Amino acid sequence: MSEGATRREALAAGRLVALGGAGLLSATPGSAAAAAPRHAGIFSLASTRSPIAVPADAPMVQTDGFASPGDGGGGLYRRAAAAPAHHGSFRSADGAVWELVADDPSIRAFGAIGDGQADDRPAIQAAIDYVAARGGGTVFVPVGRFRIVTVPAPDGTGPIGLWMRSGVRLQGTDRRRSVLALADGQRGPGTFGRIIASPNLVDAELADFTLEANRSGQGAERDATNGAAIMLGTAGAHVERLRIENLIVRNANGQGIQVVGHPKAVSRDIVIRGNRVEHSSFIGIQVSHFTGLVIDDNDIADCRDNGIDVYGDNFVTNSNTVTSTQASITRNRVRRCATGVFLETVADVEVTGNRFDECRVTGLHINRIHGEPSGITITGNRTQATPIGVSITGDTGGVAILNNHFSRFTTAGIQFGLDGAGNVSFVVASGNVFDCRHTSCPVVLGSVPKGVLSWIRIHDNYVYGLPKPEQLLVNRYGTNNDVQVGTFIGVQTRFPDEQ
Repeated sequence: MSEGATRREALAAGRLVALGGAGLLSATPGSAAAAAPRHAGIFSLASTRSPIAVPADAPMVQTDGFASPGDGGGGLYRRAAAAPAHHGSFRSADGAVWELVADDPSIRAFGAIGDGQADDRPAIQAAIDYVAARGGGTVFVPVGRFRIVTVPAPDGTGPIGLWMRSGVRLQGTDRRRSVLALADGQRGPGTFGRIIASPNLVDAELADFTLEANRSGQGAERDATNGAAIMLGTAGAHVERLRIENLIVRNANGQGIQVVGHPKAVSRDIVIRGNRVEHSSFIGIQVSHFTGLVIDDNDIADCRDNGIDVYGDNFVTNSNTVTSTQASITRNRVRRCATGVFLETVADVEVTGNRFDECRVTGLHINRIHGEPSGITITGNRTQATPIGVSITGDTGGVAILNNHFSRFTTAGIQFGLDGAGNVSFVVASGNVFDCRHTSCPVVLGSVPKGVLSWIRIHDNYVYGLPKPEQLLVNRYGTNNDVQVGTFIGVQTRFPDEQ
């Protein structure tokens, strides 16, 4: 071998290679004993499928690939007394067992190919299981298109792609080019399909990759409302300390990102931040039954139903007490969904600094089923080109609508009641800006003739375009208890176009 020969050339030649100051052993078939020095060293193999026997005194093996040299799946292995329970091992030609030594392995070390053709699900799952068995760590998804064919879920709930494990972080190396892609034909009639799923999950993370859910490849089942691209948690299960960050989730069949709690097992400490969710056949991001939720700085677009949906009704007891509390929904951008943010039977929620554009029904809706929504603050949001800015249906324990900006609305800036139903109570609206230059509809609308409107405070709001006085409040409620409407401050009629 020439002086400038590379390590791979050494592997091909089957000779001794220096690795720093340590001995690195290599051999051709039948020459292992001759090539091995007498001191302990690291034996080199081209791949886990190499036909070479390993010297009996070699405690470690370094591979240059998983299936072949240079395929990105190389790793360091140690001699094991028996095959481990996980899949991070192989047997050399002499029958010895070698266990992978890697705290944060790549999925290529388990055989993932990433050519968009092979089924890489088994390799990715093996990597997740390996890291979980070792007590947790990171599984890296390198650049590539890793195709996933579903299998029946371990709990029998329907088809799944990957089964997440507690303590595991599934981490892409390039948000746009590290791609997990669902194969065609994975959804059949009535299936509850999920690409990444787990019922019980603690201390887990998903970050920095693209999940292509491939609605168009699912034939007649491309518009499902059940299932999700990502669904973590399920009825009666437990999800805690979960982070979903900086993903791109496209073309989900059902929900894009879904975290499911239960009235008897609420999820805790959930962070969903910096993601882009596009073209879901139902909801973009949905979280139910939780204590401690952050949904921050996400882009959600073109979902058939709500962009962001949080839910907390106690359907077990039908109690007046909600089961979802302490949420912060901030700095999100929602476009062309049915509703920007849908808050259903939740408490102690801050909705701040979001932008809702071209939603089909309302920018933000508060709804009550059994439990009483309370402690909800809606502040500093901008809603544009959406029929209703904010709508409320149901008696509440306190909603404050403060310092928001509404423009190009066509039904109302704020509407009490929706679809002809709903008593509404305990709402304050103050400091909001209503740009009426492009609309002739009511600024505030009470829309339920047979309903009851109680303890409403509307004061010190601003209107652009100086609408007619009768536009400021149109109240069709048949019963009004302590409804106080104060000043609407009319300001100049000409403004620069919005940026």
